[in-house]
Amino acid sequence: MDDRNRQIPPLLCDWASGMELARPQAGETYVLRVDLDPRPECDNLEQLLQWSVLSEAERARASRFVRPRDGRRFAVCRGSLRLILGQLTNASPQAVAFRFSPGGKPELAGPWPPGDPPLVRFNVTHSDDLALIAVSLDRELGVDLERLRTISEAARIVESYFTSAEQAQFAALEEPVSASAFLRGWTRKEAILKAKGVGLAGLATSYETMFGTTELTDKFSPAAPLPRIGEWWLWEASPREGYFAALAVHEVSRSGPNCLPADSPPQDLWLHGKQGST
Repeated sequence: MDDRNRQIPPLLCDWASGMELARPQAGETYVLRVDLDPRPECDNLEQLLQWSVLSEAERARASRFVRPRDGRRFAVCRGSLRLILGQLTNASPQAVAFRFSPGGKPELAGPWPPGDPPLVRFNVTHSDDLALIAVSLDRELGVDLERLRTISEAARIVESYFTSAEQAQFAALEEPVSASAFLRGWTRKEAILKAKGVGLAGLATSYETMFGTTELTDKFSPAAPLPRIGEWWLWEASPREGYFAALAVHEVSRSGPNCLPADSPPQDLWLHGKQGST
């Protein structure tokens, strides 16, 4: 098999500010687990370790949350993303800037021509006190995370956004299996749609992912019964007890001329990009 297209199981690992992160190699995907509730809890946003790397717009957004906990979690998640991307691109975290694809998917901004791949692909998801940040140098990806809970409108959502085969599978499930299966089916859909940078409307039924009922561990494994959906490989894990995550990774390497070697000097490429929200 062409090395560009070989599938390597994603690596799930913990991330904390100050950690050194090795750059992924070709075909590798890291999924970094970020605890959004610092211990001990910090009520003053300015005392957060991540606060200093946020942009002014991000600080203002964090301060606008009605519940302090939500603002704190946003700041920790966005600051961690900047720290991670700064390491992988040899840029200062404050210099990292974002742009959006035509479909609204956040990506690194830079001075390279439109259509050229960014230096690092990334995607972010969070649920309650946990966030996952997925990164790759050469493959488009999308990640989604949900905490286990009962969704009262699950049946209506399945009817609206899932295929007839998926609806039949879900109808045959009973509680408590159906509650977890629904969330796993939802994360699968979301992971693919986030990887493509598109929304649910009119597209969710284009990708038949089915509902997961097999046992998960904290290591990513191929989604069953359909580990490959079109051009996407689908992986699943339980990154923490009571949480489900799905990761969609494109089958083909899309590396371009902008990839930096590991010994590259610090860059300021992203100072020219438009700051945005992810």
